[in-house]
Amino acid sequence: MTIVHGLDRVPTRTTVAIAGGGPSGTYLALRLAAAGIDSVVLEPRVEIDRLRPRAKTTNARTMSLLAGIGLAERVRETAALPVSYSQDVIFCTSLRGHELRRFHQAFQLIDGDYDLSPECGQQIPQPQVEQVLREAAARSDHITYITGVRASGANPSAMTPSTATLSVAPADDADNGTVELEAKWIIGADGGTSRVRKSLGIAFQGTSAPRPNFNVVFTSARLRDHVSIDPAVQWWIINESTSGMIGELDRDGTWWAILQGCEPIDDPAEVAATIRTMAGVGPDVDIEVLATDSWTARMLLADSYGGRESNGRVFLVGDAAHLNPPWGGHGFNTCISDAENLAWKLIAVHDGWAEEGLLDSYEEERRPVAARMIADAAANGKALAYDFVDPMLDEVGAEGDEVRTRVREALAVKASEFHSEGLVLGYEYAGTSRVAPGPVPFVDAVEYRPQALPGCLLPHFRLSSGTSVYPDARGFTVFVTDDASTYLATEALERTAREHSIPLRVIRLSGTDAEAAREHWGAELVLVRPDLHIAATASAAAESYDVAADGAGTDDASPDAVLAAALLTAVGAAPAGDRSSERSDDSAPRDANHQREAT
Repeated sequence: MTIVHGLDRVPTRTTVAIAGGGPSGTYLALRLAAAGIDSVVLEPRVEIDRLRPRAKTTNARTMSLLAGIGLAERVRETAALPVSYSQDVIFCTSLRGHELRRFHQAFQLIDGDYDLSPECGQQIPQPQVEQVLREAAARSDHITYITGVRASGANPSAMTPSTATLSVAPADDADNGTVELEAKWIIGADGGTSRVRKSLGIAFQGTSAPRPNFNVVFTSARLRDHVSIDPAVQWWIINESTSGMIGELDRDGTWWAILQGCEPIDDPAEVAATIRTMAGVGPDVDIEVLATDSWTARMLLADSYGGRESNGRVFLVGDAAHLNPPWGGHGFNTCISDAENLAWKLIAVHDGWAEEGLLDSYEEERRPVAARMIADAAANGKALAYDFVDPMLDEVGAEGDEVRTRVREALAVKASEFHSEGLVLGYEYAGTSRVAPGPVPFVDAVEYRPQALPGCLLPHFRLSSGTSVYPDARGFTVFVTDDASTYLATEALERTAREHSIPLRVIRLSGTDAEAAREHWGAELVLVRPDLHIAATASAAAESYDVAADGAGTDDASPDAVLAAALLTAVGAAPAGDRSSERSDDSAPRDANHQREAT
C-alpha cells in the first residue's frame, strides 16, 4: 500500500504494531512482511530530514542484512559516494595541511569482493537509507505505514496473554484525542525518548559525555578545489583553533562537519568562519550553512527490553533500548541487528514453529551486545581530535616532524573506531539459552576471527559459483559436506523439524565447496539459525549436550541426534507428543518448508 497520513488512518487491530518508522522499525516491518505478517508502522515525521545526516556509514553486517530483504543494491545506487570514492579515514591538521595518520579500508569499505561478508560497507547518510526502507514499505501489502502520528505508550492494564494495546496520538500533540491500536505484539522503535519504554516504567542507565558537539551541514562550490589531502570518507582535523571532522555528503558541493567539544554557535557567519578555519582555507571560499544541530554523546542502556514488563507482548529495539555515541558508527547498525534478531523470533512464534518463550532470548542475546558496543564507542569518545592537539603540529622542520610522528603513534588508539570487524562481525551469543554448548569464542573489538562455534555468525566464504554460502534466511539451515554424508546423517534432524513444523533446509556441499567449508568452519555438520548465527555444530556439542534431557526423544548421542536436540532448544519446542498447550488459531503452524539441496 502507499503511505497514509493522520490519526483517522490508524486501524483498530493488527498483528504487530511498530512505534517508530526509523531504520530499525521499518526494517523489522519489512522482515515480517517477507514472511506474510501484517504490521502497522506509526511514524511522526511526514518527510525524512535530509539535513540531519546522523549516521553516515552502513557497515558490512547491515548491508548483508539489507541484501537479505533485497535492498542492498538499491542502497548502493542511492549513495552519492560509491565505495570507490574512498575507503579511508584520514587525520590531518587541515584539508590543506599535514596528514598525520590514515586508516585504510575503514568501516569495511572494500572496493571489490569482501571475503568476510557477502557485502562490504557503504558510505551513505542515514536519511537516504531510511528513504529506501520507507519506499520499500510503501510497496508492501503487509505494511500499513502511517505518518503524522506517534505512540503515546503501551497500556499495561490492557495487556492479556495474547494481545496488547497501544495508544496513538497526533504527532504534533494537538488536542485531537487518541485512538487505541490492539496488536499481538508492540514494538517500541520510537527512539531515545521512547514513550513506549517510559509507559512500561523502564529507565535508561548510563552517562553522558562532558562536552557537547556541533553538527553542521553546508554547501560550498569551491572548497573541494582547495583540498590537498587525499579523498577520505572522514577527515579528522586536529588543530589548535577548531578540531573535529569534515566530509562530503555528495560530489555536488554538500558537506558535513562535526565540531567536537564545541558549544552551540547561533550566528551562521561565525559557523562558516569556524568551518573555514578548520578546513584551512580563507574567506574567499564560499560556505553556506544549511543546518546546525548541537548534541551530546550519551552512553545509555535500558534496564530491560520490555518483555518482562509486558508478559512478552512489548519489546524495545534500537535507540529505544540503547543510545550509543557515534564514534565507530555502531548506533544505527546495532539497531538493525536488534530488529533482525527479534524479527526471526516473532516470525517463528507467529507461524507456530517456536514457543512464546523464544522471545525472552531477544533481550538475553541483544542487550549484552549493545553494552559492548556502547563501551567501545565510549572509549573512543575519550580520544577525540582535540585530545591530540599540539601547537607544533604544523611546524616545518625536524621539530614538527618529531611531533607529527608522536601524534601518529598516539592515534593508533583509534583503530577500534575504524577497524572494528571484531564488533561488527564478531558479536556472538555463546552461552545463551537458545544456543548449544561449545567452546568460548575469541572476542576482540578489532580483530575478527571467523569461528564456526555455537552462537557465532557463520563464517563467510564464496561458493565455486561466486555466490555467497549464506542461504536465504527464512528458516534453519544445516550444512553437511559431501564426504561426511556417509557417516554424518541428518535423518533425525529432518524428522524433528517435520514433527515440529520447523522450516529446515539441508544443503550438501561437494567438491571445492566442501573443501572451503572444512577450511573456513573446521566442521562438517553445522546448524544455522535464520539470522545466520550458528545454533550448533556436531563437533562442538556432541560431548556436552544431554540429548535425552533436551528433547530429541532418544539417548542417541550421534551428531544427527545432537543437532536434532539443538534445533528444539533453539526454538524452545517440546518433544513430539509432549506439547503443553494448543495454539490459538492465529498462531497455528503453517506448512513447514523442508528442502534438500546439493551444491
